[in-house]
Amino acid sequence: MRNTTCALATIVLVTSMSAAARAQVPADIAQGLKKIGAIVDPSCTAKLYRPLMPKNDISSSATPLYPGIAVSRDVSFGKAPKDVVDIFSAEKGPNSRPVLIYIPGGAGNKIEIQNREANAFYDNIGRWATKNGMVGVTMQRHAGESWDDGGRDVSTMIQWLQANIAKYRGNPDRMFIWAHSAGNVPLGTYVGRPELHGAKGVGVKGVIFMSGQFNVAPLEAGPFPGGGRRGGPGAGGFNPLAGSGSSCGSSAAISEEGAVPGRGPGQPGGPTPGAGGRGGPGQPFGGPVDPDTLLKRSSLPGLKQTSAKIMFVTADLDPGINGQMSAFSQAVHDELCKLDGPNAKDGVGRCPAMLFAKDESHMSEVFAIDTDDKTVSGPILAWIKSIK
Repeated sequence: MRNTTCALATIVLVTSMSAAARAQVPADIAQGLKKIGAIVDPSCTAKLYRPLMPKNDISSSATPLYPGIAVSRDVSFGKAPKDVVDIFSAEKGPNSRPVLIYIPGGAGNKIEIQNREANAFYDNIGRWATKNGMVGVTMQRHAGESWDDGGRDVSTMIQWLQANIAKYRGNPDRMFIWAHSAGNVPLGTYVGRPELHGAKGVGVKGVIFMSGQFNVAPLEAGPFPGGGRRGGPGAGGFNPLAGSGSSCGSSAAISEEGAVPGRGPGQPGGPTPGAGGRGGPGQPFGGPVDPDTLLKRSSLPGLKQTSAKIMFVTADLDPGINGQMSAFSQAVHDELCKLDGPNAKDGVGRCPAMLFAKDESHMSEVFAIDTDDKTVSGPILAWIKSIK
């Protein structure tokens, strides 16, 4: 039954998209991704997609870096040194554009640290948003001391954007937010905890949860390999980074060669401080807690109340995925669809939209944005445009 539901969910979403939105992973890249396998491999995946990107990237000295796109770096939205965003906006055209906010996975760097030949990410998210009539905002994510600190940072950022994004030609009343991997934890905490919202409520029209999970107790959603953080041992000691780098001859899964010039360890875009790279053992919800505490911290009640539309994305080659939506996405989807009754349809009412990204991996689903591989970006763009 779950397999059937998943298949129907994918069909319902995809059949509503244009032919362009249904573009497939290029054959040579699909072959490369299959060679890498169902693991988390930033370095080798980035090398596959770098040729599809513009010549210039964050390490380039060209001015302007991306013609027609104004980029404001490290704009502060809060008190912490890493409470910063990069904002991408078109230099010409209309004002009051939709706003797309991106929360990265891994250690949370809004500029992905890779070897220099593949150092083009995540500016691709901001460029893609701008090229498609939006203002792009990439958030620097950082660790907190309390279980809900990440959600509080998202709240601070959203309220700052509501007050300031118009200066960058954005519409504060039409914002969307998208998280990947470990970035799902702060986003899920924020959306699901109304006490973290500002005076205008959740503040976003749509939310995209991609290849990650967060606390939805008491649902039995299954563990996500990696323990909630990329690079850390997950259920049964599984390490999703194991073997990464081997398919392309990279000496390390995470290389520091591509750190942004002039950035020190711990700064946004700088080398990752300490040993262990981006990940490290960790619990997905801020440390082990007893079942009662986990239930009290659950985002599920807030998800049932939110006015924001929700989309779940799973990559075909995500670790632990066997040709279907992740157990987490499917469980939350099924629970929220109950609010609309037995005839609920994906993407309608409270029932989330679902996207199964065929032939994509945990990293390619992000690195493919702003390339000819529109397996993920096509349906997401169509979904954003469909939301009133």
